[in-house]
Amino acid sequence: MLPHQRQLWALPNFIKVLVAGFGAGKTILLCKWAIASGLENAPAPIAVVSPTFTDARRTLIPTMRELLAGKQTLLGHAFRWHFHETHHVFTVWYHGRVARIEVYSGEDPDRLRGPNLAAVGTDEPFIQKEAVFTHTMARIRHPAARRREMVLTGTPEQLNWGYELCVGDLREKNDVGVVRATSRDNPITVATGYVDRLETLYDEKTAQAYLDARFVSLSKGQVYYNFDPMENEVELARPEDAELGLGMDFNVNPMAMSVFWKRRGHIHFMREYELPNADTELACSIAREHWWDAGLRDVYPDATGHRRQTSAPGGKSDFHYIRAAGFKIHTALSAEGKPVNPERKDRFNAVNGRFKPRGSGVQLTISPQCKKLKKYLLGYAHETAHKQESMSHLLDAFSYPVAFLFPVYREVVNVRRLQGA
Repeated sequence: MLPHQRQLWALPNFIKVLVAGFGAGKTILLCKWAIASGLENAPAPIAVVSPTFTDARRTLIPTMRELLAGKQTLLGHAFRWHFHETHHVFTVWYHGRVARIEVYSGEDPDRLRGPNLAAVGTDEPFIQKEAVFTHTMARIRHPAARRREMVLTGTPEQLNWGYELCVGDLREKNDVGVVRATSRDNPITVATGYVDRLETLYDEKTAQAYLDARFVSLSKGQVYYNFDPMENEVELARPEDAELGLGMDFNVNPMAMSVFWKRRGHIHFMREYELPNADTELACSIAREHWWDAGLRDVYPDATGHRRQTSAPGGKSDFHYIRAAGFKIHTALSAEGKPVNPERKDRFNAVNGRFKPRGSGVQLTISPQCKKLKKYLLGYAHETAHKQESMSHLLDAFSYPVAFLFPVYREVVNVRRLQGA
């Protein structure tokens, strides 16, 4: 096996995930695992899931047949196997064990409910519904199983549930081990020119997903197009002379905040907050509890917070609660002296400019702990922004301080009207 295939095989986790580019050996690894797992868990059955039975007949089933035929050639009469075409079941006999490997389709997740299994492997899981993952995981409960586990092998597809499983909230809730491999990690695909041919066909984003095995947004109108996790996502310790700050967006569900430090021209976001069913007073108390002793005093909020809220006691404004908590407010001011937010496009430009400044190194970074912020930066797109309001609150809390501290200045031209022209 290739190094990344061996690495996945050795993972101790209940859920083992290989995120790999085209031609990196995902399906053959899954089939090798299925044969080994089927024999180890026999007579308890295992299952392998393909996106459709058509897909299974094109990739998974022929690969299983080839591997089983090869083993039969090597091991002789001690090893036998049979495939039931109608029921899509492989049966393998070896050293007194009888393995049962069932082939399923993920087209209708509800049909995956049923008898107990010892283990499940899924081919190209990230183009399938999350219900395929949850339903099959619930079936891994056979009392006679020797090794209960789930193996997923696939290419990343957009920022869907697979992204959450590999780097987001789903990973934190489950015992997950992840191995990543690019198309170039398979010497055969490189030697035959397979990867080079694909690189000539794909644009940069598509190549990142399907060759480099990176979860990216394939939307054409990505707002924060200069965000590159390889360069802008890093864990940085706070320098002693760095200033702490807090970005804040006012919303009941969620209330969003972002904590950062700034030193000279560099700004680094350390922590994100999405507080469900919260108000400004609660948000300020959380900020004080966790960050006041660290020196946080400056808040960069949504400028609309200066308005009185009729829903608040006494019609108090969001700014009132921020000041009452002891924080100092920073916002831009209009010509009339009222707090005002920068235009959205100016905020977008300010952020993109810090992510990848011309003629200098990266000046805006985020911590790997800011998982939601990373997902939103990758996925927020102009053409779908009206459907992504849930992302906008944390992104606003992130962009307000960037735009205030590092504004985009536009040239102002005074135009005089010519009489009689």
